[in-house]
Formats: sequence, C-alpha cells, structure tokens
Amino acid sequence: MNVAVKKTAIQKTRIPESNIFFIRELHDRHFDPTWHAHSEYQLFLVVEGTGTKFIGNTVKPFDSGDLTFLGPNIPHLWRSDECYFEPHSEKISRGLVIYFNGAALGQLIEKQEFDQLKTLLEKIRRGMEIHGETARQTAVLMHELVHLHGMESVIHLFRILDLLAQSKEYHLLHDDMVQYKLKDVETNRINIVYNYAAKHFRYKITLEEVAALLNMTPTSFSRYFTMKTSKSFSYFLTELRIRNACKQLSTEEAKTIAQICYESGFNTLSNFNKQFKTFIGMTPTEYRQKFLTL
Repeated sequence: MNVAVKKTAIQKTRIPESNIFFIRELHDRHFDPTWHAHSEYQLFLVVEGTGTKFIGNTVKPFDSGDLTFLGPNIPHLWRSDECYFEPHSEKISRGLVIYFNGAALGQLIEKQEFDQLKTLLEKIRRGMEIHGETARQTAVLMHELVHLHGMESVIHLFRILDLLAQSKEYHLLHDDMVQYKLKDVETNRINIVYNYAAKHFRYKITLEEVAALLNMTPTSFSRYFTMKTSKSFSYFLTELRIRNACKQLSTEEAKTIAQICYESGFNTLSNFNKQFKTFIGMTPTEYRQKFLTL
C-alpha cells in the first residue's frame, strides 16, 4: 500500500515495514534546505519551483519538470532559489517524491523477467536525470499514483520503473559510483556550507568567512571540504556560479551576458568567459545561441 502525504519537507524517515514504498506530495514556499542521505531509492519530480540541486559532488540547476532518480545513500539537497525564502514571497514549491526499499523486491530482482529493472537500479546508484518524453510520461504516472492504493498502486509503481528501465532518455550524474559514508555531524557541516554558498554566491566569499562557519582555520576547512566533496571549495563555488549563469543564459533573453556575469558572482567578463568555457566547453554566447535555436 502506498501512503500519500502532504509534507513541507523531504524527511529522513524510513519506509514503514508495512509498506513496499510510499509517495509524498510536497507543497511549501521552498523545498527542505537540508543536505542529507537515506537508504531508500528516491524518485523526485519538481512540479513547480526553481533552484539548485546538490547531489553527491554534483551541482546543477533545477526547474519545473526536473526528474531525478537516486540510489541509496547519495547525499542530496534541492535548494530553492533565494527569492523563495523572502518573507513576503508568494512563490510556491511543489514536488512529488517516491521512496522505495530495494530489499522489498526480495528474490524477484534476481529473476530473468526483472533483468532490466536490476540494471536500472545499478545505474541509479550513480544518480540519474531523466528527460524528454520519458520524463513527461513518468510525471503523469506519478500524479496518478498519488490516488491509488493496495495492489493497484504497486502495479502502477512497476509501470513507472518499467518505463524508466526501457528508456534511453537519461544521463548519469556521476562517472563512477561514489560511496558516501558521512556521519550526521559531517552532513550538518556540509549543509551549512552549501546553504551559505547558495545564498551568497553572487557576492565575494572568502575562504576565511566560510571556514569560520565551521569554527575551522582556512587551511583545515580547505582540506576538510576537499576530502568530503572530492573538490576544492573554490572549484565548487565557481561551479555554482557557472550553473546559475547557465540557467540565466537559457531563460533570461533580455539580460546581457555582462549582466549575467556580474549577477552570477564574477568580477570580470574576461574571467567569466574563461571559466565558462572551461566548465561548459563553449562560450556564454555559444551556449545562449544553442538554446535560442531549439
């Protein structure tokens, strides 16, 4: 039986032993700004809202229709844009999330009929973004699943998994399967850094000020952050700024590239162009032109 519950945040709670899976409707001003991990598989659809998602050591923007499938124990955070946190904002964030435990599939997963599903579950241990017609069809099925119960809901879940298992409209978020074994205190520390960076990336952020958030010296913080995220803080911050620029280049046609450069936290246009090409493989102008011709 599924459990359809409206929640204001994605929680770390485990699936009840009486359930194979559950689905939650999320409806609040913003998504839960807490970096965390859990042992369940998670399929998350952004119904309404924009922001930045931090998945393992990947940083990417999200928008309405974004569909992400994660394997167990991958730390993640969907951080809504800053405008969603403003006191008098009327913006709303909505999502649908399905949690299920791979162990609930028992011996079925080892049977020949489930070969494609077994392959899918192996892939999503690296994190998966689904797009195109597959994402649109999956969104429809997820909305339908909210209203189903009992055996009918389980059959519907398998329809979703079968659709995803057969699709080629996806890309993996990590080149290799990354193992994360972070203690709660570590996820709390990284959460503080991620939220601070997401809020202030448009301005100058020094290593000293972010290290002070964790009561560390700059040298200790730099070593700690690299060890826990597999990237330096300066690389992470540049990546965050570039991803914001990508989002604006594809959606804010009225803004000049120079405006987007400075609003994304870069001090000079030349450095922005250089860093953008390093991360994305093309210039900001080429990137914008790519979307204008779609």
